[in-house]
Order: sequence, then C-alpha cells, then structure tokens
Amino acid sequence: MQRKIENKFDYDLIIIGGGASGMMAAVVASSRGEKVLIIEHNDELGKKLKITGGGRCNILNAEYDPHILLSKYDKAKKYLHSAFAIFGVEESIKFFKDLGINIKIEDRKRAFPTSEKAYDVYMALYKELIKNKVEIYLSHKINKINRDDNYILNIEITDIKKNIKKYINAKRYIMATGGASHPETGSTGDGFNILKDLGFKIVEQTPSLVPVVSNTHWIQALSGRTLKNVKINIFVDEIKKIVLNNKTKDQEKNINILCTHFGISGPSIINTSKYIGQLLKEGDVTASIDLFKSMDVSELDKYILNVFDKNKKKKLKNVLNDIYPENILEIIFNANNSQIEKELLDKCVNDINREERRAMTHMLKDLKFNIDGLMGNDKAIVVDGGLDLDNIDMTTMKAKGIDNLQVIGDLLDISRPSGGYSLQLCWTTGYIAGISK
Repeated sequence: MQRKIENKFDYDLIIIGGGASGMMAAVVASSRGEKVLIIEHNDELGKKLKITGGGRCNILNAEYDPHILLSKYDKAKKYLHSAFAIFGVEESIKFFKDLGINIKIEDRKRAFPTSEKAYDVYMALYKELIKNKVEIYLSHKINKINRDDNYILNIEITDIKKNIKKYINAKRYIMATGGASHPETGSTGDGFNILKDLGFKIVEQTPSLVPVVSNTHWIQALSGRTLKNVKINIFVDEIKKIVLNNKTKDQEKNINILCTHFGISGPSIINTSKYIGQLLKEGDVTASIDLFKSMDVSELDKYILNVFDKNKKKKLKNVLNDIYPENILEIIFNANNSQIEKELLDKCVNDINREERRAMTHMLKDLKFNIDGLMGNDKAIVVDGGLDLDNIDMTTMKAKGIDNLQVIGDLLDISRPSGGYSLQLCWTTGYIAGISK
C-alpha cells in the first residue's frame, strides 16, 4: 500500500532516464492521465535508441512461441513469464503499429521498422510524449534520493548547464537509466550506483554480447572483410568446446565472421562471446575456421585441382580469387609470414606438386588463430549484470522494499542474445511500469 504524504506532489510520476524503456513508460503513463516528468542527463532523449541496429532499429524479435522466446533470456526466463503475458511480442507490434510504425520481419525473426530508420521509432515515441504533455528535463543529473524507510520522499537534481539545484517529488519514481554498454551514448551505469545507495543488491556488470580480441596477424590483416558461410571450432587447451556451423538448429542460416583490426565480430561471434569469456578463464583459447564447410578435404582438393587445370600457366596468387573471392587467400598467405607459403604464391600452378596442394587444402579447412580476450563494456552490445531480479515484482516492476520505486530496462540483470531481444525488454518492462500506479 502506498504511503500517504501530506506534501503536495509536483508530479504523479518522475522517470529517471529518457532512453527506450523510459520513453515507453512515459508514453503509457501519460496516456492514462498521469502528470509525468522525464529527467535525462544527456542533451537529448533516446540517444542509444537512435543508433540501435546500425541505425535500422532491430525493434523486437517476432518469436510468437512463448517457450522459445523465454529460452532466449537464459536464467531470467523464470521471472519473465508473467511480464511477457502482460505485454509481449504481439502487443508490442500492435503498440507501434498504432503509432504509425509498421514492422517487417527478416531472417532469425528479427523485426525492423519498414522505413529501416531507428529515428522514426524514436520520433513516434517522442510525438506521443509531446501530445500527452510530458515534461522533459534534459541535461539534468540526480544528486541525491531522499527516502524515509520504505518510501522515496524527493530527489535533488542539478541543471548541468546552469548549475542550478532543486528538489522535486512525485507519487512514484521509475529508474530507467540504462546499463553500461555504449557509454558514448550516456549509458555509463550511474543508475547502478543509485540503486546500491538505496540498498539493493547489484550483480557485477560484465560484457555479454561483445566482439572478440585476437592478436593473430592474418585475422587483423583481413580487417573489414567478412568470411562467409564458415564453420568455427573453438578449443581450450586444444580440447574442442564450441562448434559454430549452420547445420545446428539453433544457429543462424549462415555463420559469417567479420575480421577487424582487433579480432573478430559478427552476430554469431557476439552471441557466443559470453561463453568464450567463460572459456578464457579455463585456459588457452584457440579457434579454427573452415572456409569450405560444405566440402570434405577430398572434395575441396578436387575443387582446387579443377581450378588449377583451368589456369595451368598462371601463378598461384593470380588464381586464388577463383578459389575464394576478395583477395582473402592472398592476404592470409602473406600475413602468415611463412616463407614457404610466400614462395608458393609465385609458383605457376602447373608446378605445384600434390603435397603442396594437399597442404593448402588442409590449411583452408583449418585456419588456426588465437583468441586473446573480449572487448570491454565500451564496445559491448549488451552488458550482463544489474539489479538482482529477486528484488523486483515483474508484474508491476516495483522494487521490493521501496513502495514507490520501479526499475526497468537495462538496469535489470537479464542476459539475452542480439536480435531484438533487448528492445523487447525495454518495451515490456516500460509498459508494465507505465500502467502500474
């Protein structure tokens, strides 16, 4: 039961954080007649929302089977049954359609606005805020939250640009400050410190969906290029632990690896990075890429021999693109710093003997490289950790122990893969908090 206070309230609801979940909560609450204020420390709302999905906005994942959907949220799934029953995928699609955002569905059931513009999703929410007369304080920070036992009395805020402090209060408060990923958008994890000060248990933040570091020279030499439709084996102390290939039901249609100046990235790698991080604690982690997973060694050898037969008078370096495109093989040969391989490049294919050809075949089926670590929180798509879900009533998003506080979005300790599952959490938790006075 909400405590009765004699003081006059400035607002019915104050939302701390103007990202996707905060904007969602504000739209819903204000549409139900509440006087709402959003406090945002950036100079604009929805900074991360505007760049999500590479600017296209992977707005949700159109997985209608609740059991499959819940399975994507790992250990948090037992907490999310009731939340998705209140506001799930179908409700989210209808909500945005009513705001003029039509949705299209692509591979792996990833859903995007038909305009492919994250800004359109932001504007649809922003227009509702303006229509519903939601007040917005930009460039403001929270200094202090004053409470009396199990009730927040008021908050002290500062106008960052004017350096003016004041106290304001509300009947209820929603924390929606976001997690620790993409700090360049203002998601610096400050909300975790506020929750700690209020006495809540916070699970340590660790990068969950993040690119992988490899110092192997040929990987870095291929920076900006994608190895398409490959198979990857990952080892710890030479013992195979993970296999990524598209014959497995729970994998993407194609496994594509983006090589970067720091290592490897791409959806498959990023979605596996949490497990790679665990393996790095066990021992030396290495990996192997099979560029021709649809062929066995014998079939690949015949394929290469056929290419050679058609180009007998050419040097090997001039026919490598007939074997694999985009000069990738030549870059790998040169970057390996093997004198034998470099000499092979200048050989006429007619002079390459059977053993040399077979060695090349085996190399293309087993391109080895080291995995040296993970990128940090600043490069992560998702950072695990946050408010322990035992502290939240997921049917109302109310924090246990403080009657007039709710916590939503990336502040919650909910692990998930890429593919629209993060924004779905923002829509679900934001909606529930918005309707739960």
